[in-house]
Amino acid sequence: MEIRTLPLDHLGLVAGVFDLLDIADLIDDRIPKIGNHNLEHSEIIKAMILNGLGFVGQRLYLSKMLI
Repeated sequence: MEIRTLPLDHLGLVAGVFDLLDIADLIDDRIPKIGNHNLEHSEIIKAMILNGLGFVGQRLYLSKMLI
């Protein structure tokens, strides 16, 4: 059995708390989806928060949504 570990750092904690507290549901309830968009508002806001905290060193529009 091979065991692999990956660093979680603070970004994984922030994403985990975001999911644990169901913040996505609160955001999507308050900001209704208008139009035919592929992403929910909560996914975009979560990506913006993680990007602002140092998720990647590139622009947000260049990264894939790994949420």
